[in-house]
Amino acid sequence: MPLGGGPRLGDGGRMGNVIAFVPATGGTGSTTLAAAVAVRAAAAGRSCVAVDLDRLSGRLDVVLGIEQDEGWRWPDLADVAGVVDGRRLVRMLPAARGAAALTFGAADAVADGLAPVGGALGHGGALGPDGALGPGGALGPGGALAPGGAAYRLEDVEAWLERACDVVAGLREATDVVVLDCPRDERVLEALADEIDVVVLTVGTDVAQVASAAAAVPLVRQALDGVRLRPSSASPGPLVPPLEPWVVLRGGRVDEQLLDLLMDHLDVPVVGAVADDRHLRADLAAGCPPGARGRGSVVEMADRLLLRLVSQLDAA
Repeated sequence: MPLGGGPRLGDGGRMGNVIAFVPATGGTGSTTLAAAVAVRAAAAGRSCVAVDLDRLSGRLDVVLGIEQDEGWRWPDLADVAGVVDGRRLVRMLPAARGAAALTFGAADAVADGLAPVGGALGHGGALGPDGALGPGGALGPGGALAPGGAAYRLEDVEAWLERACDVVAGLREATDVVVLDCPRDERVLEALADEIDVVVLTVGTDVAQVASAAAAVPLVRQALDGVRLRPSSASPGPLVPPLEPWVVLRGGRVDEQLLDLLMDHLDVPVVGAVADDRHLRADLAAGCPPGARGRGSVVEMADRLLLRLVSQLDAA
């Protein structure tokens, strides 16, 4: 496959900023916020690509409104070996409001008996009790492949993560911002830790969600812990300190007192809170991606995260 096998950029090569989104629990809007950051980065004139890393239930393409658009998906990269040519790959991807996206598409997954990420089949690409493809599966009416290319087959997790690292490394070298939509699986963060600049953990505000976040933060820290070498050149680069996750709260109304309490309880920086947006559901149903309207709490948080990301890296 012609996109694979390329060398990494040498010292002084342009490297993009990589921001990863991880949900502490389901229903915290992690994918929505990731999509909004990608759209807002593109609106600000930054070259940007969003990457879906949830092999089982990730549908970033649906949130971005590009599930029917032509372009390459993960199944088209099955033969990648080595760091991809990111510039060429970006040109092959579908885009939402200027933000390219690498997703799994409508052909989510066909189980082949090998261990999946997360340990169990989720709703996107699930198998039913009789072994047939469930909602989000790869086959369309009449047994034909649905839009999005060849059927995606679950494979050994280590092999997939190695290829994902090569893809993200190539995209990092080709764009200003890379947005990673990650599953709740520490193996993904461990594999990609050397490519990531910032991890955003999305957290709900009820008791159970905060308890889940308290359990998730140490796992995220462990996945990102230790001295990391940034693989930005053929020769070893400077030592990079461990990452500290940022927390974004998702809830109705979050006052300053609650923000302070959660910051103390979780012992991580809390960037702020995203309130419910009554327009968001209608926008998604109409194929309008998060961030495209240019207003609302999701947009405000996306802009804040981008500003904080750039400011942190400029100060480093």
